[in-house]
Amino acid sequence: MSTDMFIQSKSQMLATLLELVSIDSVSLSPGEKYFPLRVEQVLKSLPYYQKYPGYVVNHPTSDGRSILTALYKNNLAEKTVVMISHFDVVDIEDYGDLQHLAFNPVELTRELHNRLDTLPEDAKEDLISGDWLFGRGMMDMKCGLVQHMSLLEKAANEDWNINLLLVAVPDEEVNSVGMREVIPRLVSLGEEHCLNYTLYLNSEPMFSQVPQDNNHYFYTGTIGKIMPGALCFGKESHVGEPFSGMNACWMSSILTNEVEWNEELSEQVNGVMSPPPTLLWQRDLKKGYTTQIPHRSASLYNVLLMKRNPVDVMHEMKKVAIKAADKMEAFIRDKYRLNGLDESQLSHIHVYLYEEIRAYAVKKTSAEYIDILEQSIAKETEGDIRDQTIQIVDQLAMLCQELGPMIILFYAPPYYPAVNSSENECIAELSSSLIEFADTKYQERIHPVNYFNGISDLSYAGLHADLKDMDIYNDNLPGGEKLYSIPFKEMAKITAPVINVGPMGRDAHQKTERLQIPFAFETLPKLLAHLIKIHEQQKND
Repeated sequence: MSTDMFIQSKSQMLATLLELVSIDSVSLSPGEKYFPLRVEQVLKSLPYYQKYPGYVVNHPTSDGRSILTALYKNNLAEKTVVMISHFDVVDIEDYGDLQHLAFNPVELTRELHNRLDTLPEDAKEDLISGDWLFGRGMMDMKCGLVQHMSLLEKAANEDWNINLLLVAVPDEEVNSVGMREVIPRLVSLGEEHCLNYTLYLNSEPMFSQVPQDNNHYFYTGTIGKIMPGALCFGKESHVGEPFSGMNACWMSSILTNEVEWNEELSEQVNGVMSPPPTLLWQRDLKKGYTTQIPHRSASLYNVLLMKRNPVDVMHEMKKVAIKAADKMEAFIRDKYRLNGLDESQLSHIHVYLYEEIRAYAVKKTSAEYIDILEQSIAKETEGDIRDQTIQIVDQLAMLCQELGPMIILFYAPPYYPAVNSSENECIAELSSSLIEFADTKYQERIHPVNYFNGISDLSYAGLHADLKDMDIYNDNLPGGEKLYSIPFKEMAKITAPVINVGPMGRDAHQKTERLQIPFAFETLPKLLAHLIKIHEQQKND
C-alpha cells in the first residue's frame, strides 16, 4: 500500500477543511448538491480509492441531492464503525456586510480583528488568542467530516483490522432527508459487503454546557426532538356578536400558556433536566381580513426528549390540552354569568387525537376519499411540509366540524428520537479509555455527557425504542408517509451504540461561529484513532 498521506498533518487537514468550507453548501442550495461530488473527488485521489473506486459512492436522494458513502474494508474484520457527518450549513444572512467572507475563514478572521468592538467579549478573547478561525461550517460540521476522511486514509495506509464506513449527508439542518434516506442503503450496504455495524461515531462539535464554558466534552447519546401540534377549532361569529362564537386564536393562546415551559413536558435523567417545551409557530388559518372572528388556529411546539417516545409525549399533551380546555370553559362560563347569558348554550370543548378525527372522517366519507385528500395536499401543494401537515388537519377538521369546538392534537415533522448509549458496556469501556488517554497523553480533561445538546443525525442510528411505540407517531402524522417518513423498521435492523467525539467550537448558527484549531488538528485526530483502535480490540457482544 502506498505511504502517500494527503489528509493527516495539521496543515493538510486544515487546508482540506478550508477548501470544503469555501463551498457554499447552505441547505437546499446548489452548493449543497455540488459538495459531495467534490468530496468524492478528494477521496478518489487517495491511493486506496484509486484501487477500489467502487467503494466511494454518491447515492441520489428523492429530491435531487446526494448522500456520500465511502468504505474502508478489511476482509478479516468483524466490526464496522459507521462515521456520520452532515455537509449542509445554515444560511449566512446574520453576517450582514461580511456575507462575502462567511465561507472564507482566513479573510473573515482577519477582518474581524478590525471590528473587535462589535464582537461579544468571549468571541473577542478567542479572536485575540489566535487559536480560533471564524466562518460558516467551520465547527458545524465540516471539521468533523474532514476528521472522518482522515481516518479512512489512515486506516487504509496502516491496514487497520476494522471496517470504516463514512456517511456524509445533506439536509441535517432542515428535515434530515439525507439521514432518513440513507438508512435503507446502510441495510443494503451491510448485506452487500457483509458488514456488522457495531458503533456509530459522529463528530459534531462540543457545545458549551453553560456560558463561558471551556471544558471539553464527548457525548454518549443525542437529545431527541418531537413537534406536537394542535389545531383549535372554535365557532365562527361576527365580531359584533362575540358571545355567539369561540375565537380559535384565543383557544390557542390558552393552550400555549399551558404548554410553554411546562415541566410536565420536560424530563430528568441522571440529574439533568431537558430544556422545557416552547412555542415555535402559531397563527390563525383565516385567509385575509374579515370581520368574522377566527375559528381555526394552529400551533406547533418544540419538545425535547431524553427517554420519552411519541406515546409518552402524546399522553402528556392530551392531559395538558384537557386542562387548557377546562380553563377555557371556566372562562366562558364566568363571562356568560357576568353578562346574564343562558349557560345552557355553553359548548363542551373536546380534545381529539388526529387518528381519531381521521377515523371519524373515514366513516363519514370513505378511506379512499381521505387518502386522496391527504395525497393531494402532500404531493400537489407547494410550501413547507409543516404547512402541508396543518392544511391536512384543517381540511379534516372542517369536514368533521360538527365535533367542535375541539382541540385536535397531531405531530408535525421533524422527529428526532433520543438516544442514550451511556449504559452500554461497549460505550462505557470506550469512554473510560478515551478519558484516560486524553489525560495521560495530552493532559486534556474530557468529560462524558449523556446527551449531545444539539440535534444530530445520530437520532437515526438504529432504533433505540420499541418499534410498536413508533406507530402512534405515524398514526398521528397528517399525510403519513406520503408527506414525511422515517424508516423505523430498517433502523431496527442496524441498531448499535453511539458516541460523539468532535472538535471544540462555539456559536453554531451565529455570525461568530468558530473552531479552535489546535485541539481540532493536533489532539482530536489522535483521540479518534485511539477510540477506533480500542473498539477494534473489544470483544463482540
